[in-house]
Amino acid sequence: MTGSTRTDTRQDQGFVLVNALVLVAALAAVATLLLSRAETGRNRLEAGLTADQLSLSLDAFDALALSRLARDTGNRDHLREPWARPSPPLALARGEVTGRIQDLQGRFNVNWLSQSDNDLAQAAFGRLLAGLGLAPRISDDIRRFVTPGVQPSDRQRWLQRDPPQDPVGGPLLSADQLADLPGLSPGAYARLRGLITALPGDSRLNVNTARPEVLASFLPALSSAGLAQLLRQRDREGFASVEHFLTTARLQQAEDSSDSDDTETPPDVLGPEQLSVSSQWFRADSQAWLAGTSAQRVSLLRRQTSGRRPALIWQVTNRP
Repeated sequence: MTGSTRTDTRQDQGFVLVNALVLVAALAAVATLLLSRAETGRNRLEAGLTADQLSLSLDAFDALALSRLARDTGNRDHLREPWARPSPPLALARGEVTGRIQDLQGRFNVNWLSQSDNDLAQAAFGRLLAGLGLAPRISDDIRRFVTPGVQPSDRQRWLQRDPPQDPVGGPLLSADQLADLPGLSPGAYARLRGLITALPGDSRLNVNTARPEVLASFLPALSSAGLAQLLRQRDREGFASVEHFLTTARLQQAEDSSDSDDTETPPDVLGPEQLSVSSQWFRADSQAWLAGTSAQRVSLLRRQTSGRRPALIWQVTNRP
């Protein structure tokens, strides 16, 4: 009887030991799972905090851009003003933020193409494409896209995309909407992107900030040397008025004509109703870095009155 009791006791002890080991293993697994979830949660929290801090850094640059434009109280906008200079990197606790302000009225406004009676814009855009070595049909594709009521043939090209799209047509809010335009290759879009914008159709071209390629497209009678001379004069201090610019451009065209064998001088197609020496629409591009992570933002700003704080129209932010 004694031997049987010892055997039963050893079996009971073995059973308890096995159960204890199973329990310890289960508790260890639970602890590992909880630690893993805690680490995942901590990583998510840290990523969220980093993203929020990056957004706040970009907000800070937008505030700086708005302040710079508000301090500009002059009656003209040109590329030698403080707002036009790229900002050096501004140090943050664990990173930095940088950015620049660009005058969008120095670019070609594609929404001009939606105006059927704006022959000047149609012709200038064709010359801009030719100068970039791009196909003339791109002008027709964009013109149809920004005109309300997309034609059935154009709609069919959009419906065949993956996923299908069905645009209604009309003026654009951003030139980036052209990135997926059927018939406009990524390479062609990349060459065109820095020279175009999408603004209200009544916006004017600022001759003090206009890109050389855009200005040349509106002045077909001006030679390359004449355009270079016009730009040198402009970039020293900017034209004081539209009339000053037009007078200078006509004088330069007259010089070109006198040096040419062509006795017929092409007419000046530009008029004061299409031009300005000041701007309302600006774009702020900013980028922030924090602990090895970065975020970028594009903001559209509108300053309706000189010396007043501009309005923030929209923002597009890319962040982790």
